[in-house]
Amino acid sequence: MESEDDMTEQKEIRKGWCGPCHVRCGLLVEFEGDRATRVKGNPDTPVNRGAMCQRGRLILEHLYHPDRLNYPLKRAGNRGEGKWDQVTWDQALDDIAEKLTKTRNEYGAEALAFSRGTYRTYGWAPNRFYNLFGSPNITGANHICMCPTHTVEWTTYGYMAWGDVQNAKCVVVWGYQPSESRVVPDWLQLVEAKKRGASIIAIDPRRTKEAELADMWLQVRPGTDLALMLGWIKLIIDENLYDKEFVEKWTVGFDQLKERVRDYSLEKVAQITQIPQEKIAASARIYATTKPAVITWGLGIDLQGVNATQAARARCILRAITGNLDMEGGERLGMSGEESMVISNVDMELNDALSPAQRKKQLGADQYGLFGFPGYDMLSEASNKLGTYVRPPDASMTCCAHPRYVWQAMITGKPYPVKALMVQANNPLIQAADIKLVYQALTSPDLELLVVMDYYMTPTAELADYVLPAAGTLERSDFPNCPKAMEPLYERRDDYQFWRELGLRLGQEKYWPWETAEEVCDYRLKPLGITFEELVEKGGIRPAKEHKKYENAGFGTPSGKVEIYSSVFEKLGLDPLPNYKEPPESPVSAPELAKDYPLILVASGKFMPMYHSELRQITSAIKQRPDPLTDIHPQTAKSLGIADGDWVWIETLRGKIKQRARLTDEVHPSVVRVQHGWWFPEMPGEAPSLHGLWESNDNILCPVDSEYCNVEIGGWPHSALLCRVDKID
Repeated sequence: MESEDDMTEQKEIRKGWCGPCHVRCGLLVEFEGDRATRVKGNPDTPVNRGAMCQRGRLILEHLYHPDRLNYPLKRAGNRGEGKWDQVTWDQALDDIAEKLTKTRNEYGAEALAFSRGTYRTYGWAPNRFYNLFGSPNITGANHICMCPTHTVEWTTYGYMAWGDVQNAKCVVVWGYQPSESRVVPDWLQLVEAKKRGASIIAIDPRRTKEAELADMWLQVRPGTDLALMLGWIKLIIDENLYDKEFVEKWTVGFDQLKERVRDYSLEKVAQITQIPQEKIAASARIYATTKPAVITWGLGIDLQGVNATQAARARCILRAITGNLDMEGGERLGMSGEESMVISNVDMELNDALSPAQRKKQLGADQYGLFGFPGYDMLSEASNKLGTYVRPPDASMTCCAHPRYVWQAMITGKPYPVKALMVQANNPLIQAADIKLVYQALTSPDLELLVVMDYYMTPTAELADYVLPAAGTLERSDFPNCPKAMEPLYERRDDYQFWRELGLRLGQEKYWPWETAEEVCDYRLKPLGITFEELVEKGGIRPAKEHKKYENAGFGTPSGKVEIYSSVFEKLGLDPLPNYKEPPESPVSAPELAKDYPLILVASGKFMPMYHSELRQITSAIKQRPDPLTDIHPQTAKSLGIADGDWVWIETLRGKIKQRARLTDEVHPSVVRVQHGWWFPEMPGEAPSLHGLWESNDNILCPVDSEYCNVEIGGWPHSALLCRVDKID
């Protein structure tokens, strides 16, 4: 937490916000003249109440970094050659609009794709632009990062549930490490819950800080969490620990669930997960009998490949059958008070503007319909029945083209060509799996236009035709309570301006009537009778403390109840109930492969103060994390002749990368954990180096082939893969 002294009264203090992660903590920014000189947490912002993590302390270094992109650039040489001309915004936008018009006329609107990242942009704005343009091909990190959970929870009970950790008596931290990803407020709340006497259960292959804090730690074999959940469900049912009244009145499919979990005995689940039977039983009983209770969302579940979607379903079912939905200290569900009145993201997206004919062209939707328009339309229809208590999920999060199909269309022109790609808040060459495929797509001679809008020259930006400078969070306002502290420096722009200006050039004038992001916020707040400026002064929208809203309205599902047996899954030809599958590349499923690749890989390891692949330029961050690290158990390292700090190769069937060995008994002897997002801005930017793209990037190790992806959404695995580790001489 921030512990600096109060700022001096002589200097101007402005409100701002911190945006490298999703939390959007409120800041107070001190200015000397026009220059921001100091930041601290805003005690009046409900989300952080004055607290600030390491990332917030880096925000001024990020704002004024000499390597920031400040002016629009146009490629001058060959793609990846590193030659650029500075151009004006008007020139760049005119050129891009002209090329997009040509693309649409020659190949159809679907030949334009978009690759998005996580929540640092106006998520609805590109969807609005693409819907009006006529393309269904928006893709990005969605298939592996919270968005699958959104889709599954809307499918099961009609909204995304958020645990009320502050009032819970039991917290199950499942595949989640907020101490390295979301310190404010989640880690701080978890520590307070422990002090308050709440029971903490941690489920993770690693002994994390959360595991050390917990009353009980279950060291699950990577990729087998779904089997553990099904074992919990069976025990809770067999011992009559479920909420009979809620189950009978508000769920459908409970009898089918009982039949499905019949084979998940403690003995079988212990064998699969490698957790002792007594720990499985004791933890399930604690969760079921300690109310109210929450199970956290965790990225560790979304990254599990074949089992990810059904594990998210099983988590929903556990919350429901124990009666913890939408109660104080349980899993908050839906909207109430002022938050239910504002104009929503999904209203801003204009999804109805995309014609049925174009929706059918969405790449990958024929194989992964749940995460495309077939599933999205079903979820929207069910949600719309309930008015403002629940709303449809944002299409920007839950209705996407599958990246594998997008990359392949760029390379092969099948099922139709993708000729243009725009990238924003995303770095596909670091973020996506199977980097060789992504690189082949982005360097394809058939890709006629690549536009990247970002803070820095990333590996992906180095291959672009146009690179546009993005305004940071101190330089842009966002809805509902994120005011900019200053005007953008140099010629940086916020992404709303980009989409609006491009839309105006492509005949979308009447759909972009607001000149600034602040005007957009005013429009969305009209139902409350308040302006954006007034809301900021007020301290933000504060939801009413209303619980069990479903008693008046039901749930936002086709049946109006919690669908343990999912009618949406059934209509899409998917298994309506969770069922465990052994990962396709494990010591159990591939024993011959395990002879050459004897260790289990856990990739995508996050760590403070970095955020995914961001902040790699920041000197203060580099001093804290100078090298990429791979965690190896000392016993395993000794057998391989590896000492702490040695550089090692980590290799899978896809390729190999190098990182430094960190010897620790936090991991099981059979497991290695690899850090995520590494590239090296100080290395040459020209291809093929692309700032050290191929050196330590963990996604080189991860597949995106269909046999590794879950059948419901198409999410690919970052864990439960076989690997080997060798010392680099």
